[in-house]
Amino acid sequence: MTLGAVSPISGDTVWTRDAFASDDRWVHQLSPAALADIDRGVRAVRESGRALDDVTNTDFALPALAADFAEINHILGRGRGFVLIKGLSPERYGEDEMAIALWGIGTHLGVGVSQSWRGDRLGHVRNIGETDRYYTAGGEIEMHMDPVDVVGLLCLRKGVSGGLSRIASSMTVHNIILAERPDLMASLRDGFFYSRREVDRGGGGAVGAARIPVFAKWDGMPVCHYLPIAVRSAADLEGVEMSALEREALAFVDEVAQRPEVYLEMDFQPGDIQFLNNRVVLHARTDYVDHDRPELRRHLLRLWLMMPSWAALPENMRMHGAGDRLGGGIAKADTNGP
Repeated sequence: MTLGAVSPISGDTVWTRDAFASDDRWVHQLSPAALADIDRGVRAVRESGRALDDVTNTDFALPALAADFAEINHILGRGRGFVLIKGLSPERYGEDEMAIALWGIGTHLGVGVSQSWRGDRLGHVRNIGETDRYYTAGGEIEMHMDPVDVVGLLCLRKGVSGGLSRIASSMTVHNIILAERPDLMASLRDGFFYSRREVDRGGGGAVGAARIPVFAKWDGMPVCHYLPIAVRSAADLEGVEMSALEREALAFVDEVAQRPEVYLEMDFQPGDIQFLNNRVVLHARTDYVDHDRPELRRHLLRLWLMMPSWAALPENMRMHGAGDRLGGGIAKADTNGP
């Protein structure tokens, strides 16, 4: 890992709302041929009875999307870092079939990995009252990234109102901080200790051995690692000392990323799928009003992907050690790794 000189970042990973708010080139509409391929893939997986863990891109053939996947992979890996896919119909598929469709699409982009000590490779984003992870809590969510190469979100149901997705270029955030508060860059480049409480479930809590920089470069590409809930957990629950300047630097990242001129908002509709490159894109959620009836409440599916074609991050930029497949995700509590 290299920190490099403190200078503004340039390129496609740097963008603001105005670059995309007036057009929809970041939206990909599935064609009838693509939907037919997805339909065949869903039926084939259901009829085979295979677990999703075992389903690969050869099991879920999507020939009509071959060129699209090449473009999406480039956008995620070397471009703006995000895409929204539209066209799946929740009226056509039940929740189990939507999960198969998300997993099947994901196999053409990367490798699905576990998202918690439970070993779940498809997470359920809904309010179940847990507050130590973003995806199991309700209400507003601060800007953050997920500690994996790519995150995919598929909307099953919306709430009554609100719950908009906000995304921001972490590289734009870097440049603004460098221009406005260069005194904070040393803390952000030195980085923070992160709680591994979600990993070391049996031991009651742990902290990573090294600081992880918020901003760095790896394999010639800029990288951001910003998961404030785990930094606060390390400080407040595990006893890691944080200076006032470090706390200010952490908060300023969120303040910049939440500026209206910086972030782009997406109003997920049922069937929409969002893919984000966590190395260069931060995401958040606005507050929302949910349905009273549990079966109608806001519900998204989350997929974590490791990208085999990307340079693997060095050990000191990984929260979870060996993790799950390809060194990513979180290993199950009853296993010793991949």
